[in-house]
Amino acid sequence: MRVLRRGLAMLLATLLGLCLAYLFAAFVLTMIPRRALPHGIDDFRYFACDNGVHVDILLPVVGGGRDWRSFFPPADFAGDVAGASHIGFGWGARDFFATTPHWRDMRPWPILKALFWLDESVLHVSYHGNPAGAAGCRALVADAAGRERLFAFIDATLGGAARRVDLPGYGPNDAFYAAVGRYSLFRTCNIWSADALHQAGAPTGLWSPFSFQVMDRLSQDAPG
Repeated sequence: MRVLRRGLAMLLATLLGLCLAYLFAAFVLTMIPRRALPHGIDDFRYFACDNGVHVDILLPVVGGGRDWRSFFPPADFAGDVAGASHIGFGWGARDFFATTPHWRDMRPWPILKALFWLDESVLHVSYHGNPAGAAGCRALVADAAGRERLFAFIDATLGGAARRVDLPGYGPNDAFYAAVGRYSLFRTCNIWSADALHQAGAPTGLWSPFSFQVMDRLSQDAPG
């Protein structure tokens, strides 16, 4: 029994140490800025929106030479999204998304699958009205090159033509699509969002697994 208690204590100490190391790495690496990409004249306005846990990227439905309705047709959505002005993107683990419409619905197994490379990934797509002035949303601007890099990043996440996944959305205006990559402790939904923002030319930290870290960096790029 003493050996068992000692082993359990060592396991708990190891887990605590790993958690502290993870938090320390997140704290340090988010303060290191990524190398800035070449920047021209800003003429493309978009948004980053934080729900307290996850950052979504919101783009005009039609703008910058692209109509997202041709990728994500309104017929894929239960509600009437014809009048939406913006479309939101967020990446994450399939089962976690499907079983956790609210944070109060969190269960251990979907979390463990997501954190340890055991779950497929999906792109969460949602249609919105204009998010200007909404709580948790920050307006950003990109130049033409940044806009095209951002579009290409989203295209690469889809891995080809958009394929809707048979999962219930959180409401009538959202749906899920098959995506590439694996969610893990080291590649979270917010790291994906930070990568997308970096492609658009926004300031991001080297590694930012938490939503507030992503948004804190964006305060350096708020348009007037």
